[in-house]
Amino acid sequence: MDLRTLYPLTEKAKPQAAFSLLEMVAATALVASTLVPALSLIRDAMSQSREMNRRNLLANYAVRILEEQTALTARSWINATVTGDFSFDGYASLRYTATKSDAVIDGGLVDRLMNIQVTVFDDADGNLSAGVNELQVNFRTKVAKLVTYENEAN
Repeated sequence: MDLRTLYPLTEKAKPQAAFSLLEMVAATALVASTLVPALSLIRDAMSQSREMNRRNLLANYAVRILEEQTALTARSWINATVTGDFSFDGYASLRYTATKSDAVIDGGLVDRLMNIQVTVFDDADGNLSAGVNELQVNFRTKVAKLVTYENEAN
């Protein structure tokens, strides 16, 4: 076989389609200008998601403490303030304060209606009190002093 039949000289080589450097720089700039805001949006959404999860955790613990204190109040009518943390669940920085009072100034009726208020907060600074910038959740309820509750407790 002849090389001229395999590689004829009369056919022109087709120019290959390629991108210029300017086109590549423009495409890269376009992609970068759309990715930066998108990544910022994703970062903000993840931050808000973490905060909402933390708030839900605080709310669940607040309801738990409120239910415990409501049951204790129905059994024994005692004005008290109880504090603690959730380190046994692995959340040592989460603390709570539960205040039970039947004083009129606190929203109760002496020996008839107990006001129970629970605050659960993320004690980020470790000072054992809810700060202004610390996440916190407050719940409140009232319990009437009924003979039915006392009979159930006994």
